[in-house]
Amino acid sequence: MKNFNKRCWIPVLVFAISMVFGMYANAATSKTMENITVTINSCVIAGANINVTASGVVPTTTDGIYYLFELKPYETAVGARKDYCAAAPAAQTAVFTTSLDYNTTASKLYSRFVVTILQKGTYIPVSNAMYILNPEVVATKTTNYPMKSKKGLTADWRYSSELSRLGTGFASYELDVSRFFTGGGLNYTYNGKTYSFNIKVVQEYDGVCTRLASEGCNVIMIIKNAYNRAALDMIAPGGRSAGNNCYAFNVDEQVPTEKLEALLSFLANRYSGTMGTIHTWVIGNEVNTSKPWHYMGNVTAEMLAAHYAREFRVCYNAIKSQNAGARVFISIDQRWNYEDGTRGQFAAREFLDLFASYIQINGNIDWGLSFHPYPVPLYNCTFWKLPAEYERMNVIDHTDDSKFVSPLNTDVVTNHMMLPTMLAPNGSMRNIIISEMGFTSHNKSIATDELTQAAAIVYSYKLIANNPFIQGIVYHRQVDHASEIAGDGIAGGIRTETGTKYAYGVFANMDKGNSSEYTDFALPIIGAASWAELGLD
Repeated sequence: MKNFNKRCWIPVLVFAISMVFGMYANAATSKTMENITVTINSCVIAGANINVTASGVVPTTTDGIYYLFELKPYETAVGARKDYCAAAPAAQTAVFTTSLDYNTTASKLYSRFVVTILQKGTYIPVSNAMYILNPEVVATKTTNYPMKSKKGLTADWRYSSELSRLGTGFASYELDVSRFFTGGGLNYTYNGKTYSFNIKVVQEYDGVCTRLASEGCNVIMIIKNAYNRAALDMIAPGGRSAGNNCYAFNVDEQVPTEKLEALLSFLANRYSGTMGTIHTWVIGNEVNTSKPWHYMGNVTAEMLAAHYAREFRVCYNAIKSQNAGARVFISIDQRWNYEDGTRGQFAAREFLDLFASYIQINGNIDWGLSFHPYPVPLYNCTFWKLPAEYERMNVIDHTDDSKFVSPLNTDVVTNHMMLPTMLAPNGSMRNIIISEMGFTSHNKSIATDELTQAAAIVYSYKLIANNPFIQGIVYHRQVDHASEIAGDGIAGGIRTETGTKYAYGVFANMDKGNSSEYTDFALPIIGAASWAELGLD
């Protein structure tokens, strides 16, 4: 693995950041961002209250007072409102205190706050908007984050008993929020309101999470939102048309937003102990591609990133307020700087930079990154050899301008995450995982077989495990899936429904001390005499 050194340059996100300021200035008032002279620096829970600290140039006011307004996730403007929640003298530094009202109908856990001044009877926003930075302080649970091995699998619950024998450190699974609203039977009271979730779906995940936990795995749950006629309100209003794989969450309207808050709070509380633990929450899947993986209609990259940042914030606060030890991740695909012109599909780096800037302006939190460095193209099991047409395009290199990210150049992503604009609130590297990556054992376009698949798994693991900033590597999948074979011609499992593949034993042993007898078979397939030749002792 090459070039883990920190870059000396910083991309200037002038456009993205100006978009953020403009969006939140215009979302709160009809005035332009010229009014933004104050910066909210901190917004934290302190006991039963929220303390907000702001500083900056004092604008002209009619009464010398700053007024703090609360905006719910689905609210876009202060408008004609007069119900400010706190006030303080207009000064270079101002401190506001307002009640948290936790777990009541007046809860401010998910709100953002903006400083205003009174001019001619109207409250005019003069600051950025900021959300609460520390929702974890109200959590009653704090689970550990197991890290027994970097290797993981997209798990099949029917074969969950194999996971510990395989030495699996991470087990990935999917959860569709819409299914919980297609019936009732299990009541949950949250923020003064009672919700009824589909009890059969809850019982299904009780079984899944318990089984995966019993195998000692760090459980990764991919939170998705399907097209479901019984729960269309959970989809963002502009995206309610069938035909896409997954959809953006509705944080634009009050009732669906509150339903999402309640469900994620319920799940984070339930799966933090006795029913097994979801340690890693991934909000959406490959969300830089609105079509087909996070659909919300005809949108620009800026619109998608801004909306997703609000979705993420709701989910983050719901999860962290229940389990302080949980980690919450965004998900991007392998097209780092590549766009083929398909409407709604955006380069991963562009989306990531926009998302990070929106989060930063509205209160930096400890989000993590999951990405999918699949081969190029997806069915190219011999990822170390590009097909001629891709070779001519020069799609993979070790610069930040690389078109794609594959197992060969994951350093592109981790180097980018070293930039000051990307660091965690404490100044450290963020948590980074590969939540999906796989290799097929047969394909019509590029010849392959079980031995080549196993070699790809070994080689990719050695490459990526050598990157110290990637904490987990999930191979997709444990068992072949018929729809993937029929659709993309990818049989990515290390086993079939009826038996195991050569990759099964290789996966189980490739990270052990005596692994050479299970890994050296791959060298002639790759075209190398030794792992040392590849820099992978």
